[in-house]
Formats: sequence, C-alpha cells, structure tokens
Amino acid sequence: MLRACIQHDPEIPGGLRQALLQAESPQSMQERGSLFYIAVWETEGKVAGLGGLDMNEIRLLFVSPAHQRRGIGRAILEHLEALVPPALFKDVFVYAAVSASSFYQTCGYSPRGEHSLDIGGQLLPTIFMTKRLHTSRAD
Repeated sequence: MLRACIQHDPEIPGGLRQALLQAESPQSMQERGSLFYIAVWETEGKVAGLGGLDMNEIRLLFVSPAHQRRGIGRAILEHLEALVPPALFKDVFVYAAVSASSFYQTCGYSPRGEHSLDIGGQLLPTIFMTKRLHTSRAD
C-alpha cells in the first residue's frame, strides 16, 4: 500500500522515488512502529491506509490510491489528532507532501512555509503546516 502511494505521487522526483521504493519494506514499517504510534485502516482484510504520530507531529499519512477520496485519510488524521496530549501541546504539525497540502488545508491546517527534507542526499519538497488543537476558553 505504501509503495503504491509512492509510485503514484507526481511530486516525488524520479531518483528519490526509486530510493524510497527500495527502502520501504514490512521490516522498515515495523521499525517505525517501534519509534512512534502507527494507526492502520483495514478494508476487506487489506491495509487501505495508515498514519503515524510522534508526540504532536504527524509522521505518516497514506491512503492507497484505490481507496482515496472516501474519508479514510480524514478519519485517520482525526484519530491521530485526538491522541495529541493536550497538557503538553496546543498544536499539531506535519511536513506535508506538496500534493497533499490541499488535503491538510481542508482538514484545518495552515501552511507555514516550504521545507525540503534531505533523504539520502536527495531533496523532497514539503510544506510545513500546523493546526491548533484542544482549544478552550483559557487559550
């Protein structure tokens, strides 16, 4: 599922796409799961989407191309946001793929600037985005 998302993202430069595809495996996902929380959405016994949260950073959010535009991404994102500890953080943030920035804006995130992630010496353009969470009268 994650590999299909990488293959279908037009914003990932070709050489970087190949490096990401080679690096992704069930073992790499298992390693991530030991570092931060991962939520999985299953449909008909298959993984249709997944998301990751590290304190108040959305670390992953992928929905298989065959299951996009069905509310799965929003549901996973809302689940992750609900897990951010309100006593520690008032905001959540993500380094969004350029192609996903409109999705995050629809979900209430505000762009804060362009940022490139260095992945093995190759740059992946992203948009740093934030969203205010857990608002109360005291905020």
